[in-house]
Amino acid sequence: MRPLTAARVPRWRLLLARVTAAGLFLFALAPPATAAYPCPGGPGPGEVQVGVSGGSHGVAAVPICERSGGGGGGDGGGGVYYAFGSVAWHADADDVWMAGNWNNADAAKREALEACNREMGGGCTSIGDWNNSSMTIMRDSQGGLWNGWNGQGGASRKRVFAECSSKQLLPCEILHSFDADKRRYSPQPTPRKFYASAAWVYGKGYDGRLYIASGHRGLVAAEQAALAACAAASASTQCRVAASVGNGLIQPFKATNDTNVVAERTAKRGAQAAQADCKRRQSKCQVQRSYDSRIPGQFVHDFHAAATK
Repeated sequence: MRPLTAARVPRWRLLLARVTAAGLFLFALAPPATAAYPCPGGPGPGEVQVGVSGGSHGVAAVPICERSGGGGGGDGGGGVYYAFGSVAWHADADDVWMAGNWNNADAAKREALEACNREMGGGCTSIGDWNNSSMTIMRDSQGGLWNGWNGQGGASRKRVFAECSSKQLLPCEILHSFDADKRRYSPQPTPRKFYASAAWVYGKGYDGRLYIASGHRGLVAAEQAALAACAAASASTQCRVAASVGNGLIQPFKATNDTNVVAERTAKRGAQAAQADCKRRQSKCQVQRSYDSRIPGQFVHDFHAAATK
């Protein structure tokens, strides 16, 4: 009998909306001389913007301001210096672009977005800005990116890391930690994703096979190709996507009486995730061959005929 798969993250997470999950935009406030407060219309006379709060799924981010101690001005006024940083991402990129050490939040966001759009040909989005502290970028097993602010004891970062890791068998990877005064970061070479998806017959009619499509530039194309191969080979109307990944691996494995599959970033993590799932089921584990999303092809994996990895 086919087992339940590891929890599959919704598509919006693979599109890097993980970077914009609610609460992830609680960006850094420098230790203020006066209390910071929301300023929806932006900074006015005698105020300086020190961060943003909120902003996900169509909800506008709200600027956070504090009194500058005399007149407006992008440098914070009153002799206080604010170093702003910002990160930009693209749905089909495996990394981010960062710009920092600006005394103006808009300038930091503009530089990060320009660098991202230049490499990806457009379609980049800013996650917002932070100042006088740092931001951690995390990556999950399917290649989705998350961010958590490190200020105020790292409460945001810890919460985001726990949420990211709760959706998979292994903890998420820490990709970067950017100080706001870091000048810039651009990934080399351009980290454009290649996607793979695996489909199988769900429930009655399961044939012990996994139908894998890899090397696709888009997630939807990979899923459609895998589902089409499953339907053509099995003549079933019950084909379902079992796992998908961008710039990673599809890892099939067998437990004592079950077959299963996970998506992971590397062969090592794929094997570790398979072993973790088997341990959870108190079963012996047979880790089988993996399929790299960056290698184009259409594959049929037979769980019962495959050799141990």
